[in-house]
Amino acid sequence: MATVQWIYANGSEWVSLDITAQQQIEQLWVHHSSAWINCRTFPGGAYVDFDVMEIKFQDYGYAIARRC
Repeated sequence: MATVQWIYANGSEWVSLDITAQQQIEQLWVHHSSAWINCRTFPGGAYVDFDVMEIKFQDYGYAIARRC
C-alpha cells in the first residue's frame, strides 16, 4: 500500500503537516467530511475544507494536497 502524505502551500513551497494532522485529515478524507482538527502545525485548531481543498487557520486559507 502506498504511503499517503498531506501537504499544504506555505508561500511558494509545499510543506508536510505534522503526524497528528496527517492522521486526522486522512480520517476525514476517508469519511468524506470536512471538520475541525487540532494539531501542532495549526495550534488552537484549523478547519479542513475539502470542498475547496483548504485548511482555514486564523483568517487564512492554505491550499492542501494529498500525495501518494
